[in-house]
Amino acid sequence: MRILLTNDDGFDALGLKALVEAIQPLGEITIAAPDQQASASGHSISLNTPIKVIQADWPGVSHAFRIASTPADCVRLAVLQLIPWKPDLIISGINQGANYGTLIFYSGTVAAAAEGALLGIPSMAVSLTSHTSHDFSTAAAFSRNLARHIGKRGLERGLLFNVNVPPLAQDQIKGVALTHQGQFRHVDDLAPHPGLEGHYHYVLNSPSVPDQEHPQSDVARIQAGYISVTPIQMDLTAKQHLEHFKKWPWEEKTWMD
Repeated sequence: MRILLTNDDGFDALGLKALVEAIQPLGEITIAAPDQQASASGHSISLNTPIKVIQADWPGVSHAFRIASTPADCVRLAVLQLIPWKPDLIISGINQGANYGTLIFYSGTVAAAAEGALLGIPSMAVSLTSHTSHDFSTAAAFSRNLARHIGKRGLERGLLFNVNVPPLAQDQIKGVALTHQGQFRHVDDLAPHPGLEGHYHYVLNSPSVPDQEHPQSDVARIQAGYISVTPIQMDLTAKQHLEHFKKWPWEEKTWMD
C-alpha cells in the first residue's frame, strides 16, 4: 500500500510519530503535515496566501513535507502536487484529544481525512480522547489493523472513518464499536482572557451537554471503554427530511415579493 499520513497537531507531534512507526510495515509512507499546531482549524484552505513547503527528512519515509498551512491544504498539496503517486489510503492523526460529537465540525484532523475523501481516496481520522495521556500505542495498533482492513475491503467513495480511542491500554479496551455521531459540545466555553483587557479565550475543559448520550453514539461508547468507529459521508444533505420540505410552496412567486 501507499499511504499518506497527516495531522493537525503539527509535523513534530508525538501522535504522528507513533502513527508512522505503526503504519510503516504496511507499505510506502509519505508525510505531509502542518509545520505547527493547527488544531480546530476545521476545513479551511488558503485561497489568497502562498503556501510554503519544506521537504524534511524522516527515517524510512520516501517523502516528508512540513507545510505552513492547514491540514486540508496539506492533503491537497500532497496529492495534487508533491508526491509522484496517488495514495491508496490517507490517515490523519493520531490527534491529541477527542474528535467526537459536534467537535468534528471544528476538527482539523477530521477535515484532513475529509479532504482525502473529497479527492476520492479512502481516508480515516484517528484521535486519542485525552489531552494529557501521551500513550498512543493502543490507537497506533488499531490504526494499523484498520488500515489493513481498508486495504482489503476498500471504502465507498465519499466516505471516511472517524476513529476515537480511549486512553486505555490494549488489554483494557472492551472492544470496537461501530457508532454514530453523538451530541457532545462545549458550553460556556468562552471567557475573558485573564490579564488581557478586551480579549477572550476558549476554556477547553468546560462542561458538555446533553448529559445523556445515545448508547450507540461515539461519545457513549468511548465513555464505556470501546474504540469508536464512525462512518462519515461528504454528502451533507438531510435526505430523510426532503419529503417534508417538498410540501413547502417552493414554486410560488411570493418568495420574491
